[in-house]
Amino acid sequence: MELNKPMPNVTYNVVVQVDGGLQNTFTLKMDADGHLESAKGHIVSTLVADMNRNGCQQRKAGRLGGPGYDGGHPAPSFFGFIGERGGIFPQHEWQNRKAGTPNDQFNFHESEMLAIDRVKGDLLAGRAVDLHWSMDLMPPVRSGLPRSFRLSYFFGSERPYDQIFSNIPYEK
Repeated sequence: MELNKPMPNVTYNVVVQVDGGLQNTFTLKMDADGHLESAKGHIVSTLVADMNRNGCQQRKAGRLGGPGYDGGHPAPSFFGFIGERGGIFPQHEWQNRKAGTPNDQFNFHESEMLAIDRVKGDLLAGRAVDLHWSMDLMPPVRSGLPRSFRLSYFFGSERPYDQIFSNIPYEK
């Protein structure tokens, strides 16, 4: 599959079949080295089976970051985000799963769980989901390893959530 070996300077449009027979759409932009630069999505349902994880690709992405890094998704696999290498980047373990030493006052994992909980609540209440999700990876420390990343998301016409997260250990 091409997303396991993404091409440099290419934008990929991905449509994911999710629960309820609906489709979530994602756009992934690669940098000049074929690493993820940004990911955007329109989410209307979930993928409860969590089928889009790829442990091998996540380990490879984590190794690119070095010790203390995981292969992280820029959008939750719960929303059907892809598990191929094109959709994974080296993410500091505290940002990815709140493990290891904190590297920032803001935590990405907590932010994505807030969005997941909101979607679950909307679905349980029978409300339509209209989530717009965007992550931009900021200038790299080295190729493929972003120094930080910006998450923006909003539901329908509500005010957006916007936060920058550090992706490097605290500097002493």
